[in-house]
Amino acid sequence: MESGFSEKMDALDLILNALKDHEKRLDDISHRIESLFSQLSINEPKAIKKEEQRIEPPRVKKEPFAICNKWSEFKDICNGAKMVAFQIENNFFHVYSMINEKVFRYSEDLPNKKLKVIEEKTGFAIDKDYLNNIDMLQFLINGRLKCGLNILIKSTRTGLLDRQFLFELTYDFDPAEVKGFLSRELSISRKDIVEGKITY
Repeated sequence: MESGFSEKMDALDLILNALKDHEKRLDDISHRIESLFSQLSINEPKAIKKEEQRIEPPRVKKEPFAICNKWSEFKDICNGAKMVAFQIENNFFHVYSMINEKVFRYSEDLPNKKLKVIEEKTGFAIDKDYLNNIDMLQFLINGRLKCGLNILIKSTRTGLLDRQFLFELTYDFDPAEVKGFLSRELSISRKDIVEGKITY
């Protein structure tokens, strides 16, 4: 009976010793995992900071150095510019110029695209509500902007009541002609003139 008891005790001791060894190993593994996590958590902000440094901050839109209202002033300042761009945007004709790393812009509004004409006994009259200023009338007669650029004007006519007509105008630019005009006016090579916009 004593020998059976001692054998059970020996087996129990073996099991306990094996459990203690497993516990030590688990503790070692646990400590290693904790140290790895602590190293990762220490290094992680640095890694994020490095990534943040690589990302460029968003560009803040700046205004051009100057917006010229008179073509003559724009022409004098931008003569021999490094680059020139032109475009029609929101019923405006814009010319951008880069000189000495500064961007200048000339803008000219295009006349109203609708014109109402009334037939009278002695001739035709233009409805004054559609004719904002004398520049529009001159533009319609000459087909030329204030800066001197010729543009193509196309119109479609719609008959209204009481001998009235509505003319809808469309403006068209020949890019080659615009480049030639800007090349002459600003003393710049055609290859340095593009259709588009100079960002600033």
